[in-house]
Amino acid sequence: MPQPGDVVAAFGSVWVQSRADGALWRIDPTGGVTARLRGAAALHGDPRLGSWSIGLAAGFGSVWSLTNDALLRIDPASGHVDARVAISSPRTLAVGAGAVWVVCCRSQITLLRIDPSTLRADVFARVGTSIGAVAVAEGSIWLMKFSEGGGMFKIDAASGAIEDLQVGYNDRSVVATPRWLWLVDDGQGERIDPSDGSPVDPRPQRKAPRSIGASYSHGTVWINSGTAVGVDAVSGAVTDRLPGFTDVKWWWTGGIAQLGRRVWIADPGGDRVLGLPLTSG
Repeated sequence: MPQPGDVVAAFGSVWVQSRADGALWRIDPTGGVTARLRGAAALHGDPRLGSWSIGLAAGFGSVWSLTNDALLRIDPASGHVDARVAISSPRTLAVGAGAVWVVCCRSQITLLRIDPSTLRADVFARVGTSIGAVAVAEGSIWLMKFSEGGGMFKIDAASGAIEDLQVGYNDRSVVATPRWLWLVDDGQGERIDPSDGSPVDPRPQRKAPRSIGASYSHGTVWINSGTAVGVDAVSGAVTDRLPGFTDVKWWWTGGIAQLGRRVWIADPGGDRVLGLPLTSG
């Protein structure tokens, strides 16, 4: 698979965006490719461009994928794209709180709220700085700033009220879990209390040598550092280290997701996705 990027495990399959051919690949639990949807992923000629975005998610009975100019809704039963929403320069997305949320647009960074059934897209908020990652937790949308000053925006999903929080600093991944919001960057993790946005940890804690992707599954925050590093989502203790590949570049986007008893990691340099067997639990 050429330049695999974002990875999601949902509906009994692993879904992977290829940043070289602009396709969305569907992989079964044994590693077999069962579908390849052309034009269903963002296409980047230079792997260093767009490496901070997350363009793939699952929710509301569908898989959601960003291309260079649209949000696609994919029906996992048929494996086909069943709807398309045109969006100017979509950057990153998250699902939750009754909607699909997309950060977009070059002239003014905008948060769109998209109804997952009708696909109506409404401008929900405009923010004055670039956004590197987004997540939904505790009824709010959390936007990680990508700026010299760092920090996050917390936007209430019901009222649209915006809080400007001085937590985090250009963190690459924002991962929602049932207890904490995790900020992950360069192999370090920091827990945030989503009830008020306050840090749980006095400073980010080293969990892995690097991190090119992160996700949550079954009580574990998974970090792709070439090795799949599992971190207890509540305590922060490292629970698993599953070797995968080496020579990781900091600018890569390499997703990670657990499906059954395997953890799947994208290796952008090796043009492959690895299914690593779990050794614990």
